[in-house]
Amino acid sequence: MAKETESTSFSSREEREEIGRRTNAGFARVEKTEVEANAGGIPTGPVAQDLSEEEIRRRVGSGNFEAAKNDLQTGSINS
Repeated sequence: MAKETESTSFSSREEREEIGRRTNAGFARVEKTEVEANAGGIPTGPVAQDLSEEEIRRRVGSGNFEAAKNDLQTGSINS
């Protein structure tokens, strides 16, 4: 049997407005941060070099490499 959740209600309009103001102030602290002028953008170039099959086999182990290489399952649509 699922545990029932208690609903919280705020009785006065002033109380609800105060909660909204505090929430908006919290979001504003995060959204309005400044960044140094010379900080640069997000790097978009390649991160690492391409790995050879031998290097991948060394890192994951020969058995895992062969199992993944010969896997007949289709990949996930969201991959």
